[in-house]
Amino acid sequence: MKILFVCEANTCRSPMAEVIFRNIAKRNGRTDIVVKSAGIYADNGEPMMEEARLALIECGEEVGGKLHKSTRLTQELHDEFDRVIDVRRFFDPYGGKYSTYVDLCKQLQIECQKLYDAICKT
Repeated sequence: MKILFVCEANTCRSPMAEVIFRNIAKRNGRTDIVVKSAGIYADNGEPMMEEARLALIECGEEVGGKLHKSTRLTQELHDEFDRVIDVRRFFDPYGGKYSTYVDLCKQLQIECQKLYDAICKT
């Protein structure tokens, strides 16, 4: 199964959801799930916001050694995935206080677990 999380710039919400969902799949022993993120208006190659990365760590998520680089959503990329999840409904913390990134991370942890349970439980 291939899952793509999408937001605007691919530097906060969607990469956070990508990390969280990938960690959930890993904890459940699912090596058959591919998770990626992209942004509708993303500039290719931009890093994840440092506040987003730190919030993930603070919330207990394994970020890994590979640094995130933003990807612009294209029709071809969209068509590669079984599920495309729009995370723009979540508050965009960009430019806000660090606490808004932590709040978003906690919210995404809950919602990603619900999503995993709904579409990936075997």
